[in-house]
Amino acid sequence: MKSSLTSILKTIVLPLLGISLTACTGEPHKKELSSEAVPVTVGRLQHVNERETIAVSGTVSTQNSPASVSFLVSGKVVFVGPREGEYVKKGQVLARIDPTDFNLSIKGVAAQAATAQAALEKAMNSARPELLEQARIGFERAEDEYRRMKMLYDSKSLAPNDFQKYKAAYERAKQEYEQAKAGGQKEDKALAKASYNQAAAQLEVARKALSDATLCAPISGYIAKRSIEPGDTAAPGRPVFEIVQMDPVEVNVGVPETDVHLVRIGQKSDITVPALPGKTFQGTVRVINVSADPSTRTYMARISMPNSEHLLRVGMVAESTIRGDRTIAMVTLPGDSIVRDPQGATQVFVYYPEQKRVYAKRVEVGAVVGKNVAIKSGLSGNELIVLAGQTKLKNGQAVAATEQTVQK
Repeated sequence: MKSSLTSILKTIVLPLLGISLTACTGEPHKKELSSEAVPVTVGRLQHVNERETIAVSGTVSTQNSPASVSFLVSGKVVFVGPREGEYVKKGQVLARIDPTDFNLSIKGVAAQAATAQAALEKAMNSARPELLEQARIGFERAEDEYRRMKMLYDSKSLAPNDFQKYKAAYERAKQEYEQAKAGGQKEDKALAKASYNQAAAQLEVARKALSDATLCAPISGYIAKRSIEPGDTAAPGRPVFEIVQMDPVEVNVGVPETDVHLVRIGQKSDITVPALPGKTFQGTVRVINVSADPSTRTYMARISMPNSEHLLRVGMVAESTIRGDRTIAMVTLPGDSIVRDPQGATQVFVYYPEQKRVYAKRVEVGAVVGKNVAIKSGLSGNELIVLAGQTKLKNGQAVAATEQTVQK
């Protein structure tokens, strides 16, 4: 019985002791692995003399304000041409309104103008030949009778009252004859001319309304917005197309108050667009605002640049590096050596050879200089900085460092 109990204890207790021993020896081993040195590459900061730069960001926009195109008359739309993104030339037809009503209006006003013209010609010209001849004969008869009656009046053979009747008839016939030769009265001519001018002006208005029923592009460019379709009713002054010119374009950036004194019109700028990786565009500062945005305390600047290939589109985010006029000394590091801490601040890992450990240090980065990034503050300039392997590091991490020269 005793032998059997001993056998059972060996079977149960010995394996448990083995497990316990294994667990005790494994914990130190785990700690030893966690303290192993991480291989990294370190290098010193580059001291360079470069032209001063100002790094700003903004968005791509058109250099000129978009052209809003609208009808000047109302009516039912029967044709709409280009759509968004299409290129149009100046004078190209964009849309049309049904011209039926405008054509009918022109016919009615043209008839009124013709009537007014006939009345003007009648007033300006002398009477018809047969009427003129009748007036001449009547005048000659009245004149002959007046002369005979005057002779009788002079010889006192005709009473004064009777003579006055013949004299009045003579003067009336003379006036009618002169009027027939001259045409209408002066005021009649003026009235006829005014009526004709009014009818002619109404005809021009009707013709212009017909012309305005066809909407044409005022400039060459790209359709950025179309807000009308066939069958819609156009309203005067309501924009139905928006046309933008894509060459040149400009980048609207906000220059911080601390840097605005470094920027002037005519300075060159290198521009990159995240949407077009690997491409750099050259621009020129065109405008600098004289007042700051109250909410951001930045000064708006416009950087103009060519866009002949139309790669840049309105609204794209752009990063701009404006090249200043001064040359200054600065220290730089490769961009990959800069990481962010949990709060989002930029930092680098500084290597201390005597401890063979690295410690994180926050830095303020500046503009891009070649393949590197300028360090504005946070380092003295003589530190050894981790260039590769920093993504696996923690503050105070032991490392196995290999030094290399930083490439410019």
